[in-house]
Parts: sequence; structure tokens; C-alpha cells
Amino acid sequence: MPTKTSKGGRPAVDSERVDVRLPRELLDGIDAFSDSENDNPGRPETVRRIIRDWLIGHGFLDIQGRD
Repeated sequence: MPTKTSKGGRPAVDSERVDVRLPRELLDGIDAFSDSENDNPGRPETVRRIIRDWLIGHGFLDIQGRD
């Protein structure tokens, strides 16, 4: 019996897709943040980092035991 092969892409995680349109000024800020990062992440990863940092900074996300 054939085995299932990976199609690549991100590994399965407990997550949901969120689609949002952003004005140019926010996209420019996101791109500037990405450019300032050493690993120059793409927009999706940059947005995840920005949201995570904001949530941690405002006390909405407890990072104990994570990473």
C-alpha cells in the first residue's frame, strides 16, 4: 500500500487562517519591521511577530512555558 507523502508547506498546527486587507501605510510599516529583522521574514511571519509582541507587551499573552 502506498505511503502518504508530504506536500510540503507549514506543518499542521492548532491555528486558523485570518484574511485581512490592510491600508498601504500599515503594509509599509510591516515591511519596514521585516527589513529590520536579521532573518528578513515574509509578511505572514512578520505579522505573527508583531501581534505576538503586542499581546505580550499588553498582558494578553502569557509566554511562560512557551518557546
